[in-house]
Amino acid sequence: MNTASTPNRPLFEAIPAATRPRLLGISIGWILVAAVEACAYTILALAIVHQQSSLWVLTSAISAIIITVMVTRSGFLTGVRLAGDLFAALGHSLSSAKLSWFNDQRRAVISKTAGQEIPNFMSIPAHQLQTFLHAPCLPLFICIGLAVVADTGMMLVALTLIVLSLAIQLWAQYALNKTDAQRHQAELDSATATLELVEHLSLLRTAAGPAHALDSIQQNWMRQENLLSRINLSAAWATLIATIANVLPMAGMALYCILSGQSNERLILAALLLMGRAGAPLSALATAGLSINDLISSLRHFQQLTNPPVLSQAATTHTPQQPHLSLHNLVYNPESAAVNLDIPVGSRVHVAGTSGSGKSTLLQLCMRFDDPAQGEIRLDGISLPQLSPQALAANMAYVAQNPIIFTGTLADNIRIGRFDASDAEIETIARQCALGQIIDRADEGIHQNVGQQGSALSGGEQQRVAIARALIKHAPILILDEATSALDENTEQQLIKTILAQSQTLIFVSHRSAAPWQPTQTLDLSS
Repeated sequence: MNTASTPNRPLFEAIPAATRPRLLGISIGWILVAAVEACAYTILALAIVHQQSSLWVLTSAISAIIITVMVTRSGFLTGVRLAGDLFAALGHSLSSAKLSWFNDQRRAVISKTAGQEIPNFMSIPAHQLQTFLHAPCLPLFICIGLAVVADTGMMLVALTLIVLSLAIQLWAQYALNKTDAQRHQAELDSATATLELVEHLSLLRTAAGPAHALDSIQQNWMRQENLLSRINLSAAWATLIATIANVLPMAGMALYCILSGQSNERLILAALLLMGRAGAPLSALATAGLSINDLISSLRHFQQLTNPPVLSQAATTHTPQQPHLSLHNLVYNPESAAVNLDIPVGSRVHVAGTSGSGKSTLLQLCMRFDDPAQGEIRLDGISLPQLSPQALAANMAYVAQNPIIFTGTLADNIRIGRFDASDAEIETIARQCALGQIIDRADEGIHQNVGQQGSALSGGEQQRVAIARALIKHAPILILDEATSALDENTEQQLIKTILAQSQTLIFVSHRSAAPWQPTQTLDLSS
């Protein structure tokens, strides 16, 4: 069984295996671009020093441009494939994860990963790899070229200047990031205080009078002004240092040429040209170096989401012939007593109990959102782990406390219960579930849009849509977890009649009297 925690697994394993060879190819490509570009600049420097023909300079420049364009294009295409592979891996993992694993925190992480982080991964081949491979390799190759143009001593000086410039820029970028974080916190504090003032202005004015109502917020604004003044001063110094570090390679090389008594003007010009290009990518490399934590964090999120806990599945599965459900020595939490219950076909079981007694947990175990701590649930005498997910889904329909409505049309939401349902079947079941007024209020009928995640529907209307979705499935077992809690009593009575007419095995939790449901059994979890 997989686990959600993968602290010992290397991060590169989070990347799908099919994508790794393509990323390796792009990585080699960016190193090749750096080498070819360094060669082009070296040839240009040699042409300046020895006054050679520009033919080789032009040829090498064109070659560098062509290779750069080809690698960049391949990087963009690889980025698209990478995003597709990541989405596919995420979807495959989530489709087999334990449903009980999906708590609010993990849903938020999934939303962020799918909505922001995976699309951001598309830039890795064309941008991040360029920064982390091309940016450091180009100065290194140019320094080698400088040894060819001049001598080893000048190469060592160039390497020292580049390392020093990069170190200073890393420090400056760290200071800027720290300053920027302080600025964000100051703005947040000020916005919070201002919002509090607006919300409680009436109290402040009646308690302190108009003259003193703003005393507290003005003190906060003064503190923010002083803080921002200090932040701006720190940012100015950090920016100045970063700017100086940016010109350090060229300035340092010029100073070296002067102090070493170098009199060859063409050689000095060639050396400065090479140092200018070698120092150009250092600023981007320093910035990317500090943002690498964001990329690592995103990869870690993806790794956790693609290694969720999964339910065990028997090697050989069976197909139930009768929807006969039974609970055997079932313990659904450490404090609960063992539950034994036989639910013949067509039974209506009322699951009762106080709040927190485990009613929802028991229903979810029947749907196999998770496996019980002890005991087992059987369908037609077959333990649930010995059923295929398809067989379990074919026999069960479930409506949760909080209905799930998708962005789209009314018909789309109901058709999820049975994808081959016709429009006529959908409209029939919708009207039976008291949705006729919604259908008739728009010319589109069942094809009207329900808004973002059902925002155009009330809570009761959303519950009725969820019930219609479950009923159109015609599953032999229907499980309702307070599925009518948002309905008025008259509408609930109508829904109960519709549900009972289905002649299904019914397991339900109700916040009202269970009498209208005509239960044949009651399972009380209070004791």
